[in-house]
Amino acid sequence: MEALELRAAPRTVVGKKVKLLRHKDIVPGVIYGHGIGSLPVQFDGRELQKAISQAGTSSTIQIYVEGQKDPYLAIFRAVQYHPIKRNVIHLDLQALDITETVRVPVPVVLVGESPAEIDLGGVVLHILNELEIEALPTALVPSIEIDISVLTEIGQSIAVKDLTPPEGVAILNTPNDTIVQVIWAEEEEEEVEEEMGLEDMLEPDEVEVISRRSTEDEEV
Repeated sequence: MEALELRAAPRTVVGKKVKLLRHKDIVPGVIYGHGIGSLPVQFDGRELQKAISQAGTSSTIQIYVEGQKDPYLAIFRAVQYHPIKRNVIHLDLQALDITETVRVPVPVVLVGESPAEIDLGGVVLHILNELEIEALPTALVPSIEIDISVLTEIGQSIAVKDLTPPEGVAILNTPNDTIVQVIWAEEEEEEVEEEMGLEDMLEPDEVEVISRRSTEDEEV
């Protein structure tokens, strides 16, 4: 697929001073990888957000750095968001060699309708939301689509081994990993009730709170 384009400028501001950039809606980042080591850059916040929403984690993007003739073919490797505002505060991009394969996660998208859900009252459980793939940069795909119209009976499932990956793409997950399954609606209700019962038994200080810590003060 054709790569998106994004413009960047070389970055001289590092450390805690990058907060000054963010106040101007400028997002700091780093390009690393094939033949370049690590290159500090910065992006216009609005343009970057648009590119991220279009490219996702597995689509290639052409990065044009001010002052350089040729662009870098890259993918987004790590995107950090502000914990409250949810705007991008930093990102890492990996420059690619079109002759070398790369491993990336891609989302699983369910398409179609399951007769077991519509006609039999079952519930489709989307168990595995993401797959790890390996491909040349030119063969990367934004997602893996799975047609659930083949699920006609309660208890049927689709595993990794049942998929036919796009040409040039290898799926690295364990073949027997279940991606989607149809169960009775009552089974789902029982699972929810069990989870709620477990939470009620926990004391407040026993409940683990997981959050992504902001790295504004750890900028490289």
